[in-house]
Amino acid sequence: MENINLSLYLTSIYDHSIFEAFSKVVQKLIPQLPTLENLLNIFVSNSAIDKAFLFDVASKIYIATDSSPVDMQSYELCCDMIDVVIDASVIYGLRDDDDSDAFDNQSGSTICLNNGTVLCLREVNRFLALLFILREDSFTRQGK
Repeated sequence: MENINLSLYLTSIYDHSIFEAFSKVVQKLIPQLPTLENLLNIFVSNSAIDKAFLFDVASKIYIATDSSPVDMQSYELCCDMIDVVIDASVIYGLRDDDDSDAFDNQSGSTICLNNGTVLCLREVNRFLALLFILREDSFTRQGK
């Protein structure tokens, strides 16, 4: 019993805390997590981005994030954005046949909030998406 590492996460059915707790559990199972976090840190530091997540689209669990602390409100915004993009892709996405998903590696979305925050989603593959949060003034100065 001395070599057992126990972690407890306080969750609620009224917010996204259960998803964050599952994210922490899944992150402990990924051996490449330090590499992913380092890549996201480099991305954030070189791009004037406030926060970046690598999400599993189906479960809305984040696989990795940069080293800045996770704000629950930002996490909830990202989860809601995934829902919006999936719903819009199902309705308006182009599909060649019934087996393919409307959400593919060419999918992406940008949402500008009225508080000066911009949410961006870029699909990595059918299962993973890169979501990042930045300020509107950083978004208007984007490179070509």
